[in-house]
Amino acid sequence: MADDFALDYEMFTMERSPHVYLMVRFEGNSPSNVKNRRPLNISLVIDRSGSMAGAKIEYTRQAAQFLVQNLTPLDHLSVVLYNDRVETLIEPTTVINKDAINQKIAKIRISATTNLSGGWLQGCAHVAQNYSQNRVNRVILMSDGLANKGVTDPNKLINMVAKRFAHEDISTTTMGLGEDFNEDLMMGMANAGGGAFYFIESPEVAPAIFNEELHGLLNVVGQNLSVRFESSGDITDVKQLNAYPSFRDKHVYSYRLGDVYAREEKTLVLELTVPELESLGEKEIASMQFDYDELTPDGGSQHHSFTVPVVVNAPATLPMKNAEIMENVLLLKAANARKQAVQEADKGKYEEATGILKQAIDDIDNSGLDNNKIQEERSALEAQAEKMEKDPESYDNYSRKTLSTQAMYTLTSRHEETVVLRRREVMRELEKRGIAVDDDGNIISSEDDKPPTPINRENIIPPTHVSYDDKTVELTGELIQIGRSSRNDIHITRKGISRFHAQIRRVGNDFIIEDLGSTNGTYLNGKLVAGLTKLSVNDEILVSDQKLLFHDGNRGL
Repeated sequence: MADDFALDYEMFTMERSPHVYLMVRFEGNSPSNVKNRRPLNISLVIDRSGSMAGAKIEYTRQAAQFLVQNLTPLDHLSVVLYNDRVETLIEPTTVINKDAINQKIAKIRISATTNLSGGWLQGCAHVAQNYSQNRVNRVILMSDGLANKGVTDPNKLINMVAKRFAHEDISTTTMGLGEDFNEDLMMGMANAGGGAFYFIESPEVAPAIFNEELHGLLNVVGQNLSVRFESSGDITDVKQLNAYPSFRDKHVYSYRLGDVYAREEKTLVLELTVPELESLGEKEIASMQFDYDELTPDGGSQHHSFTVPVVVNAPATLPMKNAEIMENVLLLKAANARKQAVQEADKGKYEEATGILKQAIDDIDNSGLDNNKIQEERSALEAQAEKMEKDPESYDNYSRKTLSTQAMYTLTSRHEETVVLRRREVMRELEKRGIAVDDDGNIISSEDDKPPTPINRENIIPPTHVSYDDKTVELTGELIQIGRSSRNDIHITRKGISRFHAQIRRVGNDFIIEDLGSTNGTYLNGKLVAGLTKLSVNDEILVSDQKLLFHDGNRGL
């Protein structure tokens, strides 16, 4: 695996701060030959309580069968079902007769309550039966409800998982389906168990989630990655911005980052409080020890351990910003803001929750960093803050899970999954309004797939260009999208603009403007756009406080 670390001395507020940001980055190698990959030893533990009826259990069966189809005789698999009692559907076996295994999975039926702890314990026992240091040993636990039988106390369950992982090296991945499971419990179990947490927000995405987890497991290139940070007296506090399991012994801090997949990038960002930073000059303020097992082509592993000094060189004039570190710090601060906002909203303190999200937006604005990833994050924060502020009653089980999941994904080096989750949310919202989208979330048609009929206006001269701020865009193509999301053709990040605010569609030689159900509406020459309206040269569109002027290319703003 490739590894490095860097320091950033730049502050993210207007006032000078004694904080130093230290980022450690690991990147997995390319995947090994499939014949020499690390064999899997998996127990799939499935909730079949009554709430799993219908689409949930159907898509779960499909996802489990997909998993089976992608395993080989190298791998061991067991399947455990749980409701008020625990049943082993498939005893630990090598994956040879896939058809027989999938026929059993197809017969899974639902009933009764949720003995989550019993199901998980049985899965651990099956994995332990075929445990080997040369295998990836993991329990994959799926639930759509609350633990209401067996061990039900969340802290006890999380401690059980942590002990199992620490003493037996059996990791746990958890998958929460729908709106009724306890996300704090499921996230806590995955974090303590060295696995991953997934939010399956609707049944139809279950196979894709299983595919994601399986892809990682089939491409493990490193295991047991940990970082040990030993600070000097110059550092008065060490704060992890991520959410990895951590341990402290006086001035020694240890972080467990778990498995590393092929081409995966894992980052650990620490915020160090160094009160006398500017007067230190060049000085070693800490040391870091890296430990991990790198998997070798012969199916074995090679342990790596090395220590490096952490040296600052901080004269009175601080160095320039490190853009990569700043990007990671801002994303992690945004994720932590979502966690804190959830805690406040749980208490009914929606104003405080909104303020926390807005502070993360201010941090981005004050950073001076401007790229697509950061702007997408800012847009998402703004939409979440706006919704919390204007419609606090919309904060329900589903929105809590969405906020919490986005935070957890980013805090465990899975920010791309945060973006994917948000994209799926946007696609669902567009589809609810009868707007068809493709797999990437691009708008492809109206409700009936036919060119819409615009409202007639007299003396129409079709424009060829639109100008806003200091930009001019030629009106080409069949569809031009306007909004705060970076995936729009006209990308505007001002406050009050929805992620997908409006769109311009070509109909013959004309262009029509259509609002996409935006929060603050779209105005054409001072009048609210209530339907599909033709655009003409000299028309002025207002989205929030942003003006867009349509013309023939000979004039701009």
